[in-house]
Amino acid sequence: MAVVSKSFTHQAQSAHQLRLWPKIAAATFLILTARIIIAQQAAPETPVREEVDAQGYKVQIPSEKLRKNKTDEQKIRGQARAVLNGTGTISDPATRVIFRGFYLSYLFPMMTTEEGLKTLGKERQDLLRDLQFAKSADAHREVVEFTRPAMEKIVADSAYRPAVRYNAMLILSSLNDVEPNAIGSTQSLPEPTKAALPFILQQFQKADRDEIKLAALLGLARHLEWDNYKQAPATPMPVAGRNAIVKELVALAEAKEAPEGRENSVHLWMRRRAIEALSMACLTKGDADITAVMEKLLRDETDSTSIRLAVASALGRMSLQAPAKIDPVATAKELGYLALKATDAELARAEAHRKAELEHEARLAGNYQGDVSLSGPGGPGGGRMGGPGGMDGMGGGRGPLRPTPGMGTGGEGGYGMPGGEMGGLDPSMQDPKHFEVEYVRRRLRQNLYAVQLGLLGGEDHIKSKTTKAPSKTETAPNPNADKKVGGVFVVAKTAQERDEVDKIYFLVRDVAESVESAGTTADFYQLLKDVKKPLKLLEEAIGRRVAAAGAAAGSDDAPSAAPGKARPKVPAGKGKAAPPVAKPGKAPVKAASAKPPAVFAKPR
Repeated sequence: MAVVSKSFTHQAQSAHQLRLWPKIAAATFLILTARIIIAQQAAPETPVREEVDAQGYKVQIPSEKLRKNKTDEQKIRGQARAVLNGTGTISDPATRVIFRGFYLSYLFPMMTTEEGLKTLGKERQDLLRDLQFAKSADAHREVVEFTRPAMEKIVADSAYRPAVRYNAMLILSSLNDVEPNAIGSTQSLPEPTKAALPFILQQFQKADRDEIKLAALLGLARHLEWDNYKQAPATPMPVAGRNAIVKELVALAEAKEAPEGRENSVHLWMRRRAIEALSMACLTKGDADITAVMEKLLRDETDSTSIRLAVASALGRMSLQAPAKIDPVATAKELGYLALKATDAELARAEAHRKAELEHEARLAGNYQGDVSLSGPGGPGGGRMGGPGGMDGMGGGRGPLRPTPGMGTGGEGGYGMPGGEMGGLDPSMQDPKHFEVEYVRRRLRQNLYAVQLGLLGGEDHIKSKTTKAPSKTETAPNPNADKKVGGVFVVAKTAQERDEVDKIYFLVRDVAESVESAGTTADFYQLLKDVKKPLKLLEEAIGRRVAAAGAAAGSDDAPSAAPGKARPKVPAGKGKAAPPVAKPGKAPVKAASAKPPAVFAKPR
């Protein structure tokens, strides 16, 4: 009986299993089929089809399903991000197909289309942000590995849109093997993708368009910058590769003539970026060759002032320690002369611009009587624009931009104040062109800030009330000698050298303070007067006067004097410049500042 029961039970189990197996097989088939269909719809592994659009540019055809159905697109995008965040596994074949397909069959092809131009920058930023915060090292490595050849293909093919190629070059220049991480115990600095560097350098050397060359330049600067901070087990950039990059950057930085097809302003901008990149190569360790190039550019008075100011900023950020060689006192004086020249040129540009505007207004008013003077608020002929019936509020037309003292504009006295006192009225309320004054102030501060960086590298020294003459034999060690960066002051070896550098810095600082103290309601004429006072002291201290520049008026290097009228050099302490032309009336009283001006801060 027991044998029969066991036989019956065994037969029942066998029958149940026979009925269950078809269901298991059917379910497995459905699951595999569904995953394969999803994978195929999202991103097949076949090469992306390329076509030429209506504008004649080559484009890659993205997945039509995801392109037309935003719900599916967001779903697949979320799955790809989940894999990067570690909630999905890339080791699963079907998941890996979907993951790769989203990028290779939809996102990257979409970036090449005319439709994709609308979100090109955002998609690049989102891609790099997703990689930066990726928690799965395998998924991160996978994206970097297939992104690099995909972007290289687009950059190298001139049939794609220039904007598309530029975007691809920016992505290549921004890829990291190791992402920066400032959270938790495993903090890390970025390590740019080494495998992309040869292609970046190649495009910088031979790119057919400036925008590609520029994006490659940014990538080279980034690789040079973070190479300073690599630690084991990361390997530093090979010496030969680094030297090749530096050689190319030096060639661009020293090239005064723009190549055919490139505007001069664009060429100047690219040269300044090359100078910044060179400074990135020696942030923590001095480089004798790069320092020599910087000094050469700084001392070249035939070069653009904007280039020399870029060098000044670079000297404040890069290391000037051995093996770099630099004379701190001579370089400080050269930086002081640069501040003098740049400030003088900006004041001349502002005066010429204001004078041209006054002349234009006089011609429109029909009362132009020759050269328009900026000697005072009354202007030539007793009125602001010259002559009665002009634009001085006395004979028609609109009210004065800067009323004649004592004539009034609605009050009994000058500037609308009873009794004729020119005290409390805000000059900015009387001058429709006052917005240009703030522009002049910002340009002045930007130039002076670059020189301040070159002198002290970001610090600020305040002049002591009690000054002691430095001893020529004093050789006290520099307390800042252990600093990696800090401008030329850091490499001053003796107390006398440090005092000489500080002397130049204090004079430059006085010029910066005169600009900052003017405030946002500064009167144009008073601002020019206030800045010229400390400028003369700086000129006497360095023993050099600004010669006439050869640039066209209105440019960044506007001449400070008419051609052929260069000012003679005057020995330090000898000779005085002519006093400023007196202006009739009193200058408006400047409002007291609530706090001292920030004379060593980056301009707003």
